[in-house]
Amino acid sequence: MVQLKRLFTLVSATAIGIVAGTLYLFSAYGPQLAHRLNYSGTASSLIAFSGSIGVSLSGIPAGILIDSKGFTLALVIGALNIGLGYIGLKVQFDRQVPNVIISVLLSFFIGIGSTFVNSSMIKCAAITYPENRGVATSFPVASYGLSAFAYSFIGNHLFGANTSKFLGLLGYSTLVIALLGLPAIYMADKESRKSNLTYSSMRHTPAQSFELESMASPRQSASQHRRSGSQFKVTGSSPDPITKLEVAKSPQFWLLLSILGLLAGLGQLYIYSVGFMIKVLLHGSDDDTIQSAQSSQVSLISIFNCAGRLLCGAFGDLLANKYGQQRSWVVFVPAAVLLIVQVFCFTVTEYDKLWIASTLNGIGYGFGWSSIPQILLEYFGVEVFSFAWGFINMGTILPTYFFTHLFGSNYDNNLVLNEETGLKWCIKGHDCYDETFLVSTGFAFLAFLLVVWINVRPLIHNKKHSSIA
Repeated sequence: MVQLKRLFTLVSATAIGIVAGTLYLFSAYGPQLAHRLNYSGTASSLIAFSGSIGVSLSGIPAGILIDSKGFTLALVIGALNIGLGYIGLKVQFDRQVPNVIISVLLSFFIGIGSTFVNSSMIKCAAITYPENRGVATSFPVASYGLSAFAYSFIGNHLFGANTSKFLGLLGYSTLVIALLGLPAIYMADKESRKSNLTYSSMRHTPAQSFELESMASPRQSASQHRRSGSQFKVTGSSPDPITKLEVAKSPQFWLLLSILGLLAGLGQLYIYSVGFMIKVLLHGSDDDTIQSAQSSQVSLISIFNCAGRLLCGAFGDLLANKYGQQRSWVVFVPAAVLLIVQVFCFTVTEYDKLWIASTLNGIGYGFGWSSIPQILLEYFGVEVFSFAWGFINMGTILPTYFFTHLFGSNYDNNLVLNEETGLKWCIKGHDCYDETFLVSTGFAFLAFLLVVWINVRPLIHNKKHSSIA
């Protein structure tokens, strides 16, 4: 009976986790929302970016609330933010109330809700199966990653090009799913608080959920982490735990912040812009065709984003545990893949080939988010992980804003007025946005060079240290 109850709780947490990943669905409704409300590309990019801001800024508050008050309250707060956010966008869409500030705030609330729901469901899964946390937490993580695929598939088949009904599906289903799963979650929360079970390492954003479990191999002790983290230090390793001040002074910490900022920004550039890319590449097609194409690309990104996160954890363990290599080699994968995506998007002018970019971007984006936490644990250990990871998440804000704003500005500069409708549109196809990916290619190459440096630097240091010895 107890096992059945725990299984039901895990199923509930997994189902609720689906509503947390809808932020990446923006390209499935964003272009239609912008067209309906006559928003510019820059304004639309700002709306998408505000969701990412909500995710980044709410990670630490969500962790504090969950650790102090349990995960039921966090679930309720998160579900209300997501549900009411989408319902608000639906009202704007239906009544044609163009107000960028309101749209930005609604997207921001959705981002906050995403973090609260995802973090609470991961902690619920971890506490429900404390002896198998890695496996248990992988379920809500997987549902988070596959959320965009599930919703885009269902929405496209049920509603086609009806954006209003799709926004309604996102909003109302969030509230219904959370309400149905709430009793099981509440009981698990109540029992865990009675038992004084804690899971202090869960103070993080959706991006780190799987990484915490997959990278922290039980065969690696804290001293091993410190030895790995000290490989850049000329003074050698210390038996004492690394402090937060030492982390902040560490060159590799700022290198990792820069690398993740660039990789996350590049990945989100494509995620939030692909809907507009499809719209111009399929210019002249009917609404159903465009909506179907957008849903297909969002689904591909979602599936391979999830796969990238899972594969990265396994790849990192393989490198560290079997071959005895530093986990930082893993970051070559997202750096190389996302560089290819930028070049591909700059050169490809046909929609039929866009699936390649969506697939690669999903893999690179998932790998990127999953690789950096692995390296943080290897360099600095678990004692300061929450601080380091929470701080590094802030580093994604400016690059994401820069890239999404760049796309929006480039897109707006190529718009022309349609005299029949009085609305602006772009009829230049690939030329509507190609300059954006020329610039992003340069930054992707910079990210690749930083990855080379963070891997080569310890080798140079060790060689120099050996020659001195």
